Amino acid sequence: MKVSVIWISLWILTTSVAEALPPDSLWRMVERKSLPAHDEELIFHDKKKRFATLKIFDKSGVLLTETNFKDYYAGIRQGFAKGFYPDGQIYWIGDYRNNELWGEFRVYYEDGTLKRRELHWAGIKKEKHCYDRNGEEEPYHDFTNDPKFPGGEYALQTYLRSKLKDIHVGAEAQMYSFDLLIQADSVAVLQRFGKSSLISLEKLTEIVENMPKWTPAHFDDTPHEQIYQVNLIFKRGTVYLSHLALDFAGAYRKQIKPFATPTMPPLPARRR
Repeated sequence: MKVSVIWISLWILTTSVAEALPPDSLWRMVERKSLPAHDEELIFHDKKKRFATLKIFDKSGVLLTETNFKDYYAGIRQGFAKGFYPDGQIYWIGDYRNNELWGEFRVYYEDGTLKRRELHWAGIKKEKHCYDRNGEEEPYHDFTNDPKFPGGEYALQTYLRSKLKDIHVGAEAQMYSFDLLIQADSVAVLQRFGKSSLISLEKLTEIVENMPKWTPAHFDDTPHEQIYQVNLIFKRGTVYLSHLALDFAGAYRKQIKPFATPTMPPLPARRR
């Protein structure tokens, strides 16, 4: 199925308005930011601006999520992270230690009935349960999923190799990146690309237009659009996805990837 391509090659910076408020205690500093799709309130609890609480609101002022950090700029979550329904009821809650989930992660229906319970140890799921609205256990499925190419990342690499088999470079590796918007309807759309002597816009367009449908990202059973970045390395006459280029003996496939809850519900991706 042919897909449309967004013919824009430059990033458009997201417009935001930030407001820094004076400290209301010895160390506490509050920064507020308004973005097109949501608003943020960032509270620093120490002078060095490491310990922080990030609150995200929709444009009407309803609290969506609250996340605590031990080092905000390093992205290290510590303590409870919570998501909320519009009426203020808890949607999901998890506890982090050094950016890894510990203990129970819970998700609730709008009426407060338990929907999901997982037990984590150092970020790894030890128990996992899903429940229907009557409290009966049902088949387990992940709370969040990133977009997935049919067959996985090695299949994506094989697809790209088949489309770029006529490109040859010398011993010195060359890199190229582009972004795809994987829509909720499973169709990939070109979102961002750079100029390169390796790949023309026409060739990149053909690659995206002929892609099979992806499995879109999901958030609590609901598909949503999400950006997928493709980083390529050309070397020794072939092309690799950059993180697979040094995948000795399938080590990447054997990795146990730690579970991470989202810090907020998915928001529409900004078109570029």
